[in-house]
Amino acid sequence: MEGGQTVAEWLHQFGRVVAEPWAETAWPECVVLDSTEFQHRNPKTQKMGQLFVVMAAWGYPAGNPKGRLWRLEARPTDRNSDWREFLDTLPGRPAGVVCDRDNAIIGGVRQRWGRGRNAVPIHLCEHHLWKKGMDALGRDGMRSYGTALPSLLRDAFRSPAGWDAFATAVAAEPLASKTQRWVSHWDKRMRNQTARRASLPAHYSTGALEPKLHDVRDVLERRKWTFRNRARLNLLLELVRLRLNRHDDPTGWATLIRAHIDAHGGQSAHPRRMSDPVTIDPATGDRIYTLRG
Repeated sequence: MEGGQTVAEWLHQFGRVVAEPWAETAWPECVVLDSTEFQHRNPKTQKMGQLFVVMAAWGYPAGNPKGRLWRLEARPTDRNSDWREFLDTLPGRPAGVVCDRDNAIIGGVRQRWGRGRNAVPIHLCEHHLWKKGMDALGRDGMRSYGTALPSLLRDAFRSPAGWDAFATAVAAEPLASKTQRWVSHWDKRMRNQTARRASLPAHYSTGALEPKLHDVRDVLERRKWTFRNRARLNLLLELVRLRLNRHDDPTGWATLIRAHIDAHGGQSAHPRRMSDPVTIDPATGDRIYTLRG
């Protein structure tokens, strides 16, 4: 417990100090969005339930082909409104957003940056679309790379001609009933997406963000039940972001902390209570945690 209190105190005093030099100030040209949920099994009911979710953004500034981890934030839920608030934390309007077909993300983006003709374009991750297409081909027994359909699928998301060639070939194949249904489901969306693809920033996948979310899970998973204070976990996630962006320099952090202490006459700029304030649900008498829905 003492060790945990020491870490909490350090985060409270110095988390923002070491993170400030690398804080992002606006959304970049292209934003990739994804999240990862942390769950637990109720020992009484044996049902799985969500503890919290970590929302993430990978950003590509104009002219930067690699990008970096732009933002991490833990929340009790990941509804449309949560994503809207996540996107509201920074100013700016990207030229494009990339995500999976996550309705909460899509809804949050539309709430933040509009719908229709003047909206920020939402580009569905091409790699995940390819995987779903290959799954459909597999159910039809046509997944072998020696056949024409997998080769056509590989290029289907890059241009209207590519999608049309794949869709036409699938329609002509009498044994591809499951793939035909898959194409029918996606046809309108893919014709629109491939038509505007060339006008968007050249980032079409969530692939850069996914391994970083795996790294976040590696940091939090074993202690996920202990995280109940939202503000504190988000300070920790900011340090995780710095680490994943290779800004975790102990010497540099020590210099920043020393300058901060000197600037405040050696006194604490943010004195912390011995324990966190407690909020009780008047209906149940249970304690309410800021990281639990």
